Amino acid sequence: MSMAVDAHRLLVISVESAETSRAVCVVRSLYGFARVGTLYRLPTPADGTVELTEIEWYGHPREVLDETHHGKVCLVGSGVGALRAEEALAVQERS
Repeated sequence: MSMAVDAHRLLVISVESAETSRAVCVVRSLYGFARVGTLYRLPTPADGTVELTEIEWYGHPREVLDETHHGKVCLVGSGVGALRAEEALAVQERS
């Protein structure tokens, strides 16, 4: 994995809604681009993963959220219940 991708973070600004395995959040892309299909690690102590499945930017669907931009995203995974505002999610390398 490249250094740029490894440094990418997704900052959770707010959690708009959260269900058992799906959450809609307002986020900011830090240190690189957020892309649909990216897997993120939750911070400790949650230690789960979530996948970015949708990005909405000013009401329009996107595949990529540019660095420093805010957008609304859908995150899917067993760890979504642990998502909190002001947490930064790091990219999880797929095995």
